Amino acid sequence: MHLKTLEEHNTEKERLYRAMYEYPQPNGIACPECGEELMDSDAMILTSMPPKRNIHCPGRNCVFVGYRVD
Repeated sequence: MHLKTLEEHNTEKERLYRAMYEYPQPNGIACPECGEELMDSDAMILTSMPPKRNIHCPGRNCVFVGYRVD
């Protein structure tokens, strides 16, 4: 059995976390203005009740911005 080095392990995990927290990222919700897929704007979760995230539309001619329940 081959054991990973600490450096190999850390590099692998850093790649995984970077991919998970790269923003903006698509969220699978259609824009109410143009139908394009909305994007989560950043990693921040707003402390509202219920919690929400900032979202925006990347469409060329669309300027929709808003929030989605997280």
